[in-house]
Amino acid sequence: MSPGGANACVLLELNGHTILTDPWFTERWYLRRGEPLGLRVIDLPALTAVVATNFAVNHWDLRALRDYRHKATTPVYVSAARMARQARALGFRTVEHLGWGETRDLAPALSIEAVPAGRTLAWRNNAYVLTSGRTRVLFGGEIQDVALLERYRAHGSPVAVALSPVNGLRPVLGRPLVMGPREAVAGARTVGARVLVPVHDAHGADPLSLVFRRHGSGEDARALAATDRTGLEVVCLVPGERWEYSTAGVG
Repeated sequence: MSPGGANACVLLELNGHTILTDPWFTERWYLRRGEPLGLRVIDLPALTAVVATNFAVNHWDLRALRDYRHKATTPVYVSAARMARQARALGFRTVEHLGWGETRDLAPALSIEAVPAGRTLAWRNNAYVLTSGRTRVLFGGEIQDVALLERYRAHGSPVAVALSPVNGLRPVLGRPLVMGPREAVAGARTVGARVLVPVHDAHGADPLSLVFRRHGSGEDARALAATDRTGLEVVCLVPGERWEYSTAGVG
């Protein structure tokens, strides 16, 4: 896997298939990345799928997706009917709004499941679990509540890798919008992950940063995970850096 854009934008490679999560490539005057861009949208390969957790512009970058070259053949899976309409208007031919608990086959031996991820402000979030062979990956682009993962794990199989937000972003007056380091580590353990890859980590200096403040980082999550004996590994990646999950020693 490799962080492609910024925030929760990640390029996942599973057994020859490539999935782009929460696309964000273009900044706005009011919303800055706070980290470099790992990959331009025009340099993306033909993707197996695009998945998005919610319609905030730093998770659902319509401006960038307009320039994606393989819209005719790449399916899109989103958390709201509004997002599905927007994707079709851009020229994507296969678009689905997935409700919580719904699954789809993306390719032979590759499936996606929409997992409850609560709400951010007024909108409903999806998390996603991607399964390829014996490897299961949780992508929780803007999840906040560990209890949702506890309920999922009560009837679901464990995952190998969890990609979870870590910066605990929250308004000056209000509850957190996403997990902080403690929740990310607890959530990864809850779903049985061997590895936590922090996303939603950096936060740019922009007008919104005057209202929404960062409370934690991927490095904080790594320090927390190192204090106990559960064996959870925290892998902090910079945009564009590649990392490969090893199944060595997995029973």
